[in-house]
Amino acid sequence: MSALFKLADKVPSWLYGAVLLCVLAGAGMLYQRILGNAHGRAEVQALWDADKQFRAAAETKAVAQRAAENLAQARQQAAVALAITKAYDEEINDVRARLVAAERMRKPAFCASTGPAAPAGAGGAEGGTAANPAGGLLPDAVARNIQALILQTEEVAATGRACQSFVRENGMAP
Repeated sequence: MSALFKLADKVPSWLYGAVLLCVLAGAGMLYQRILGNAHGRAEVQALWDADKQFRAAAETKAVAQRAAENLAQARQQAAVALAITKAYDEEINDVRARLVAAERMRKPAFCASTGPAAPAGAGGAEGGTAANPAGGLLPDAVARNIQALILQTEEVAATGRACQSFVRENGMAP
């Protein structure tokens, strides 16, 4: 230790002050850097939070706008579907009315008569029908089945026409 004291006696006193000043300046710079880092982090975090809030507000606005567009589109589609359904129902009701108003179905001319044999002077199915006019009618069960098939066929055709109408009205057809 005595060698250190001897060396300290040979160093001028102003040098001690300069070293102390450098140490204090270095500590001050280090302190300012730490404060600057904290301040910089706070500014970056504030910018990040502001951007996050801006994006959330924009997203909320976009979601609300899209919901309004979806609602308008749903109303439009409901109106189109109602119009198509109305046309379909009118068409099917017309077919049902025709089927109800139709006369009883008769056997076609190419079917053999199931009634008594035709008189000698009459030829073919006409003779059998003329001899027994009720014999030319189809049984009620068969007539009902045929009418049900006609109705089903008309329903399928009406459904196809409704689909075509929907495709045309929505611009899906070339």
